[in-house]
Amino acid sequence: MDGRDDDARLIRRGRRRTRGLMLGVGLVSGVLGLLLARTLLGAGWSSWWEGDAPESAQIAGAVLVVLGLVVEVGAIVWAVRSGRYRSNRESPMWAMPMRRRSRLVKQVRRGDVGPDADLATLTLVARQMVDGGWAAVPVAGLVLVNLGQALIRVTSPAFVATFGLIAVTFALVGWQVHHNARRAAEFLRHHPAESPALR
Repeated sequence: MDGRDDDARLIRRGRRRTRGLMLGVGLVSGVLGLLLARTLLGAGWSSWWEGDAPESAQIAGAVLVVLGLVVEVGAIVWAVRSGRYRSNRESPMWAMPMRRRSRLVKQVRRGDVGPDADLATLTLVARQMVDGGWAAVPVAGLVLVNLGQALIRVTSPAFVATFGLIAVTFALVGWQVHHNARRAAEFLRHHPAESPALR
């Protein structure tokens, strides 16, 4: 009982650490973005933020934003109802240090199984990566939302650049999640009989 409680505590701590890191990166990026925007406005670049897009572009942008939100919310609801979200929350991987987790993910991606490899743990990591592949769908929703916002203000170069860059960043993240899930599925096809050691 105590062992299970310790494992649960380590998992919760790992999730909190990751959330804190993501929140910190988001806050720092937001603050830097605001400072850059104020600097540009103060330097006479205000015209870059202005401009009324044609009505057709605004309508198309609004449709993309709504579609993106529907995709994002739908994917999250599906993940909760299917158990994928809970499986991720309770994964023993959260109890691992970030550096070890990252190293194991790289091994699975490369299919790097040496003579000293812990196949059971690598299989657990691969299964978690496959289960986490659903996250590419809400990320695709975020891409649509940001593209829609860029389209709504298409005549404002600064808005197009800002939301376009965010959309590209999310697209790269979504592609990486999808790619990792495919590589993990390939790993599991080559090592189907292994049982997770950390369960």
